[in-house]
Amino acid sequence: MSTTLSAALHINPEIRSLYEISLIPPSIGPQEYFQNVMTILSRVFPVHYAALLLKESEKKDVFHLEALFGMKREDHPHQGPVGHGSMAEAIHSKKGAVIQKILQEPFYETLVKKSGYADKIKPPLLCIPLLDGENPMGVMTINALYEYRNDFTKDFHFLSILGALICPAIQRGIHKKMETKEKPQEARLKTASLEEILEERLTELLNKIDPYVESKSRTGLLADLVGLVEKILIKSAMEKMGHVQTAAAQLLGINRNTLRTKLKEFKIKTR
Repeated sequence: MSTTLSAALHINPEIRSLYEISLIPPSIGPQEYFQNVMTILSRVFPVHYAALLLKESEKKDVFHLEALFGMKREDHPHQGPVGHGSMAEAIHSKKGAVIQKILQEPFYETLVKKSGYADKIKPPLLCIPLLDGENPMGVMTINALYEYRNDFTKDFHFLSILGALICPAIQRGIHKKMETKEKPQEARLKTASLEEILEERLTELLNKIDPYVESKSRTGLLADLVGLVEKILIKSAMEKMGHVQTAAAQLLGINRNTLRTKLKEFKIKTR
């Protein structure tokens, strides 16, 4: 560490807090990461409440609660619209905004209906857009850092730096969380038996079929499914074995003549 940086960290608590935040491992989950960030800030600023709200992937005007500081999750809205208000202003302008009245923020509507909410979240709240390049991925809401006044320029300057610092780590944490959710399913498929895999896939198929329509229009569902499975297996075996019929027949456990008959029946090209 350079002498200049060491001196700045000793003299300037804001710079020291940003430096400590930069040392937090980005591999941890968003909630733990955000908690660590706000814990460091609370040593310098009077941080009593902060929330990380991210946009839903399919609904651009809906936020979900990704991480929280200073409150229990069960006491806080988990999802809500943006619609209008300071949060919408921050998203559209990509600049900080001040929430002076919680009642005017659609996201906090469910919280407002609960008694004692004013003791948990006290305006003014500052709303900072979190940007993925030029695209807002969500907002961070937090109580004012410096002594209350009508001008929050100093707060916004510091928080915009903080937002730029934590965004990459939050994104990595979210991606890791998504991968963790997918891995158990992938691992299960790798260890599952052939019967279990087929049962799951065929059950999904049957659940999509309307039994009334099927009974009126067709009567050979079982035969159709058996034939479809045969066709897929034979076609895949031929491709896997380089279209060598003897090798494909051995893989499938049938004789070559049966394979030839099936190739003609299903009109599978043999090159």
